[in-house]
Amino acid sequence: MTIFLLIIFAVLIILAVMEAGMYFLVHHPRILRLFPRRFRNSITYLYIQGDRKIMHFQDGCGLYSPDLGYTLKPGSFTYSEVEFTNEYRVNSLGVRDDEKALAAPDIVFLGDSFTVGWGVNHEDTFAHLLGKKTKLKTLNTAIPSYGTVREMLMLRKIDRSALKCLILQYCDDDYDENRLYYLNGNRPQILRAETFKKYAAIHGKPKTYYPGKYLHLKMNKKLERWKTKPAKTQEAHPMSDLDLFIHVLKQNEDLLVDIPMIVFEMNGVNQTNAFVTGLKKKTADPDQPAFIRNLIVLDMSQYLEDRHFLVLDGHLNPSGNQVVANVLYETMLKTGILHQTADRPAAERRYP
Repeated sequence: MTIFLLIIFAVLIILAVMEAGMYFLVHHPRILRLFPRRFRNSITYLYIQGDRKIMHFQDGCGLYSPDLGYTLKPGSFTYSEVEFTNEYRVNSLGVRDDEKALAAPDIVFLGDSFTVGWGVNHEDTFAHLLGKKTKLKTLNTAIPSYGTVREMLMLRKIDRSALKCLILQYCDDDYDENRLYYLNGNRPQILRAETFKKYAAIHGKPKTYYPGKYLHLKMNKKLERWKTKPAKTQEAHPMSDLDLFIHVLKQNEDLLVDIPMIVFEMNGVNQTNAFVTGLKKKTADPDQPAFIRNLIVLDMSQYLEDRHFLVLDGHLNPSGNQVVANVLYETMLKTGILHQTADRPAAERRYP
């Protein structure tokens, strides 16, 4: 009996040490950055599942929209997580930009939380930085978790009279929204008011810590892996992510024809270039309409490194936003969008 009790006590000590270690690393991302990527991923999972809030469902941050599901709430609010505290200034359209930006912008940004500038100040977002570099008026219409469908709906709401360039950031998360749009006969499936209120009530609750929280999350993850998952049906995946993306664009051709459009993928620190690699092949197909063949597709993964992302959150930090702004600027120069014929020598191109 004594040995049995000692074993139980030893196990409890080990579990307590593991829990304490995970708690420490979740709350000290600078130290977590010193560990290998695979280990970091296991800790960031705990933060994302157990601690990170959903901005647009927080009181004072999001606002229900009958035709978009939600936008950011006009005015100003502060949004904080372990790694950052930022003020958001939101215009009457419900996007993170000033009111003047709504009048005949030259460059419009479409995207989700990466383009919003989740985790950085407005002045550090790549949308704002590109505006400074080009000296053109920019409008950032990105909203967290928006897919291509709602990005096109948002584009229809803005003044496009002076538009010189569209910049669209794609994320893997866009797939579900684009898939439902296709299955629903090219009609967007928009969040209802009562559903928005339900999500806001659930996700608006404080995410408090309790002893054993991170061990509990780890065990749940292991159990989910062991469960038998049903086979994916053809109906659930009627088209690839690439085909769905192009399909949504084709349904909005009236918005996109004759406007230079830059597309790039952003999925966080664990990003791949699978989407943009496939998209480049699709745009080379002579059977595609001209505006699809003319898409400018960028592979940001060749410029961005671990140090350009927040450790826990996975979004771009200020240096990462600077890299993206620089790549976009060089692309606009090279393609003639900025109407500058002389390319700078490659030796002069520097990225942080």
